[in-house]
Formats: sequence, C-alpha cells, structure tokens
Amino acid sequence: MPSLPLLRNLAAAGFLAGLAVPALAAPTVYFGLDNANLSAGGARPNASAAAAQFALAAGSLAVQNFDGLALGAVPASIAIGGVTASFTNSASSYSQISAGVGTFSTFPISGNQYLESLSGQGSTYFSFGFDRGVSALGFYLTDPSDWAGSGGSLPGLTLNLLRGSDVLSVDLLQGLDATQVVNGNVLFFGVVDSADPFTGFSISSSASLPDEDAIGLDDLQLAVARRASVPEPAPLVLLAMAFLAAAVQGRRRN
Repeated sequence: MPSLPLLRNLAAAGFLAGLAVPALAAPTVYFGLDNANLSAGGARPNASAAAAQFALAAGSLAVQNFDGLALGAVPASIAIGGVTASFTNSASSYSQISAGVGTFSTFPISGNQYLESLSGQGSTYFSFGFDRGVSALGFYLTDPSDWAGSGGSLPGLTLNLLRGSDVLSVDLLQGLDATQVVNGNVLFFGVVDSADPFTGFSISSSASLPDEDAIGLDDLQLAVARRASVPEPAPLVLLAMAFLAAAVQGRRRN
C-alpha cells in the first residue's frame, strides 16, 4: 500500500486584505486511512493521528456518536452540540442507525451505534444541513470505497461541502485508487476553514463504480464558526479621530 500523508492542504495561501483586517486562511484537509479489515477491532494509527491533528486545529468540538438515537430510521433533525443538523436520506437502498458490525463490514468507532448507508453507483448517500456555519467538520468512515480486487482504476467517494449556495467537492480518498482499498477499512476526514464556514455536506459516489456500496459514519464532529469581530481602528485612524475631537472642542470654546 502506498504511504498516505495524514495532512494535505487544499490550498496553502492566505492573504491580507485591507488595513487592520486579519489574514484569511485557506481550507485545510486532515486525512488518514488505515487500509486493513478492522471490523473485528484493532488499532487505527493513521485515522487516529489525522483526527488528533484535526482536533488541535479545530478548537472546541461537539461530537455526535449516534449512541443516543433509536435504532432504525435516522431522525430528520439531530443535535450536535449547539448546532441543529437536518438530515436528508437520498440513498438508493437505505440509511439507518445501526449497531455492531454490519452485513458489509461497516461498524462503530466509539460506542455501539453509527450511521450506516447503502447506495448505488452515481448516487448521494445522505445530506446534512446546519442551522449555522461551522468552521470545522470531521468524521470517521468505516468500509468506504472497498474495491480491492476490482479491475481497472476506480474513484473514491466524494465529499460535497456546502457554503451557502456554493459547493466544494473533495475526493475522500485524496487521490488513492479505490481498487487498492480493502474491506473493513477505517478513514478519518476533517476540514477546517475559519474564513469561509460550511453550512452542510453530502457524500456521493461515482457512476463508474461496479456496484452499490455501504459506508458507516461515526463521531461526526463540528466546531461552530466564530462571528467576525470588528477590527480595531488603525493607529492613523485613531490619530485623525483625536485631532477631529480636539478641533470640535476648540470651536465650542470659541
């Protein structure tokens, strides 16, 4: 298996726009894949390391591990800390709250339950919409894109990040050929962008895949975007305001 970087930058440039305005950071992706069948347990060093790096960058995180939800149909609304997430099931087969190891080697990361979804080629598994912008989004996937042994070259799943009316689509395998990915693998994926918050996401598959595929999603993590503070006036502006105040005071005395 080729070595995978745990951290990749979608873009590495920031810029300073205007006097007394802070630099805007570009989106940063945190990615780790443990390419082994871990459905029966075992360490996941790559995914765990990526999750740890993500947590350091994201700040205060709220986590939904789905253990507090009833098994079966996924609720239309799920609380993740102070964020309300609306859920839309668009899988061609099913999306549900499951427990234990699934038929297709999906499984929970923490606790006993997780979100399991089975969908066909060229479809969207599910979508989440947030009632407020989030600056960080992370999650674990179990058994995604496990097409080892298939012929040719196959793409991984796509994460579609919503920013209002805009969509940023990202390869969940970060360039790795899905025919190299085995059954029961574990992947962590996180993205941080304090400058341009996310308002939701969906996961979709390519029409070129040979069949439907199941995924398990667990430990969905969010950090609420901070409201931009009003920049402090630059020194020259403060000096000009002081002169103006003195002039006004002088006119009043005259």
